Amino acid sequence: MPSQIDVSNGLHDNEPYIDLVLKRPLPAFRLCGYTGFFLAFVQSALLVSHLRLSELTLLGITGTVILTFYVLMLVTKALAHGEVIIYYHHEIAVLATSALFLRLTGRPVLAYLDVLVLGLGLFLACGRIGCLLVGCCHGRPCRWGVRYRDDHARAGFPHYLVGVKLFPIQAVESVLAFSIVICGLTLLLTQHQPGSVLLFYVIVYGCGRFCLEFFRGDVARPYFCGFSEAQWTSLALALSALFAEQAKLLQGTAWHSIAVAAMVAIMIAIRMYRHFDRSRRFELLRPSHTREISLALRHLYSVVPSDAASRSRSRQDPTVVHVAHTSSGYRISTGRYLAGSEKVEHFSISRDGSPLTARGAKVFSRLLARLSGRADLLELIHGNNGVFHVLLVHSVKAGSLG
Repeated sequence: MPSQIDVSNGLHDNEPYIDLVLKRPLPAFRLCGYTGFFLAFVQSALLVSHLRLSELTLLGITGTVILTFYVLMLVTKALAHGEVIIYYHHEIAVLATSALFLRLTGRPVLAYLDVLVLGLGLFLACGRIGCLLVGCCHGRPCRWGVRYRDDHARAGFPHYLVGVKLFPIQAVESVLAFSIVICGLTLLLTQHQPGSVLLFYVIVYGCGRFCLEFFRGDVARPYFCGFSEAQWTSLALALSALFAEQAKLLQGTAWHSIAVAAMVAIMIAIRMYRHFDRSRRFELLRPSHTREISLALRHLYSVVPSDAASRSRSRQDPTVVHVAHTSSGYRISTGRYLAGSEKVEHFSISRDGSPLTARGAKVFSRLLARLSGRADLLELIHGNNGVFHVLLVHSVKAGSLG
């Protein structure tokens, strides 16, 4: 008689500390954020001086940015019942309020926004390093990557991903942001039309962020029609930039239209591919479902005895089968035994409704291998009635039952 469990979703914020030669440790994310803000201000001050703009206006913009950031943090905290920082929300709010400030003070809006947007890019680059240190905005389970420890989990990192290799998407986005800033500085310090750097940043970062979102693995992200909020925001901002070009509000180039058209074409192609993909790869690997599978494994490990104890108990009651299932109808059962100096984990996987395909089982088995720890060998066996069997082999020390 099977025992079953339904797995739900959830995520909390985190902020481990960095120990420096100071009286007390500093929060890692905040330290990187403050560093990014300082570097962004220094960069902006140097650019304003080089472009012969007003330093007093820069101070006014800085105050506007700080106030906008603080107010948006308070509003988000009240609505989300917790401290949540979403870069795109802050970028849009900061650009809008700064443009309003410049308009009210009679200053050239586009010239200052060119400087401001590069400051935002530098702030983002440093902020993503903070994300990498604390584990927020993390990537998906991967063959190689960064692992987070129990101290990160105690600070709020998802406990079900402790020890799992995650793609270091935060580092990749940091490199992307740094690269965009360097290219933007080159454009700004040469002959350019006011607003061209702003357009460059919005479109290039938007295209890059759109692609990077496919590698993000954090659960607390809204999706619509299979694409994340950040991907839709990237597309909306890029289309807005093109509209501003067509309305002669900004002066752009032909590659802007090509980049945005490519983004739209990719969305349509991916949507069609997912519709006809019988392996249901997107459904299997979406972050919320990965969480369910990981928690299902933890449940099974807690109720299924291991190794010698498993053999003894199974002889006493061979009819007990522990099964976990996810909200998408995927079922998992597991067992463990010793084979010489190796520990073998056996999983049976299937799906309610339409049967699991061989390709879907392969995707599923790889995810199980990455979530279950250091698997040295993976073997997938086709069973009957849409059931597949997965064998994960771990090397163990002599005399250890693991």
